[in-house]
Amino acid sequence: MKSSLAAIAALALTALAAPAFAQSGAPPPSDVSQLRTCVLAVVDEEPLAIKACERPILAQCNQDYAVCYNRLLAGWDGLLNDSFRQLTRGGVLQRADARRLQDAQRAWIRYRDADCKFYAGVWPGSRPPYQQAACIHRHTRERAATITVRLQAARALTGQQ
Repeated sequence: MKSSLAAIAALALTALAAPAFAQSGAPPPSDVSQLRTCVLAVVDEEPLAIKACERPILAQCNQDYAVCYNRLLAGWDGLLNDSFRQLTRGGVLQRADARRLQDAQRAWIRYRDADCKFYAGVWPGSRPPYQQAACIHRHTRERAATITVRLQAARALTGQQ
């Protein structure tokens, strides 16, 4: 999951110097925490409501939108991986359910990659790496919100917090 995101981000930012978090692939922990808090406050998986969670991070960025975009992608990917790990390895789900979620996640990754590859090639004259990076960002944001909300619901059902 992280390797394909890092490759797309690197391709989209080849001419730009990226900050340390982008080079390491690890988002600032405060970004992941901030995104999680917002997603759980919104508790609405509507793309526009979830997109609003990006505003505080964007407000901290300078005018270099490529770097900001990379930071957001790293933050959403970090939240997705953290929530997924807690669901599958944190004792929230039974072993069989965790395996089914892993299968679903693998299928989602294949779908995301195929969908974004399509969009990157369909717009004549556009810059495919940027189209692909934007698509991966959008899919990752929506999946991170979904998995994070599901984690919260599963914890509530099992009495974990």
